[in-house]
Amino acid sequence: MKFVDEATIDIAAGNGGAGCVSFRREKFIPFGGPDGGNGGRGGSVYAVADRNLNTLIDYRYQRKHIARNGEQGRGSDCFGAAADDLTLRVPVGTIVTDVDTGRVLAELVEPDVPVLLAKGGDGGFGNLHYKSSTNRAPRQHTPGWPGEAYKVKLELRVLADVGLLGQPNAGKSTLIAAISNARPKIADYPFTTLHPNLGVVRVGPEKSFVVADIPGLIEGASEGAGLGHLFLRHLQRTRLLLHVVDLAPFDPAVDPVAEAKAIVQELRNYDPGLYDKPRWLVLNKLDMVPEDERAARIKDFVKRFKWKGPVFEISALAREGLEPLIHAIWQHVAQTQSAPPPEPDPRFDAPQA
Repeated sequence: MKFVDEATIDIAAGNGGAGCVSFRREKFIPFGGPDGGNGGRGGSVYAVADRNLNTLIDYRYQRKHIARNGEQGRGSDCFGAAADDLTLRVPVGTIVTDVDTGRVLAELVEPDVPVLLAKGGDGGFGNLHYKSSTNRAPRQHTPGWPGEAYKVKLELRVLADVGLLGQPNAGKSTLIAAISNARPKIADYPFTTLHPNLGVVRVGPEKSFVVADIPGLIEGASEGAGLGHLFLRHLQRTRLLLHVVDLAPFDPAVDPVAEAKAIVQELRNYDPGLYDKPRWLVLNKLDMVPEDERAARIKDFVKRFKWKGPVFEISALAREGLEPLIHAIWQHVAQTQSAPPPEPDPRFDAPQA
């Protein structure tokens, strides 16, 4: 199935049914009085996060989602029936934004919890509603209220604890395949990964975390070069970033330090918040470096890169050095899970007093 993480659709709740003007007419009852019922409520539009979905492809081709209108009121004290609500099922992690105002209508991170996007209009009042001791034959009624309508953007940001970033062919797909149950496409050419891959890493009983692999980043990615800029948003929910570096590039003229600095600059240009996330350095493909040169090459890289954070030396292909990395990630994820919740998104409406 094609991976789609953005879609723009039109949603509209149903209008309320109009109230009815009617009077009771029966034999031997000359003054039966008003019996026009109210109209029914229009259907609302809800969104629900579904664990079984991982793409927005259904909304790429079906752009209009309109709930039914409520029925009109009728005589004989008959009220119009309310319309059924319309539910949109989307992947977990989807953000729904009003295109016209930029306001976030919903952020769906909890599965199976319905969130109201557009409220259906209330039904209008029939003349039965206006009956009183001083108004025994009312003829007024009201039409149904219109339902809300929006043009919304659906944006999927995958939920993962750890995100992998790096140049194409740095070994990110090999790493996620070695430590998790993910089976991404792996080949010896750039941009093998065309969409995000998620993998669950199991550390022990009831101990696991989710890793996200996105297409490789190149210089200028924040401005549209390559594929990575299309998927950088999927790293914004992660708790930790692993900067995977190819320490043994095929081309001797390629400087791994220069490529790593370019990746860091692209993060800064794309989103300062993403740049400020905890980031660890993972030096990969050590199996392709002679053993007597490994220590010197690692020391030289860290010195020229001016790196002060954690450094892990691994070979994803040979599965060397993965256990210390996995356990360190789990400890970090467990600590951050117990941390206080982040500040609310400022794009949401301020709470009502």
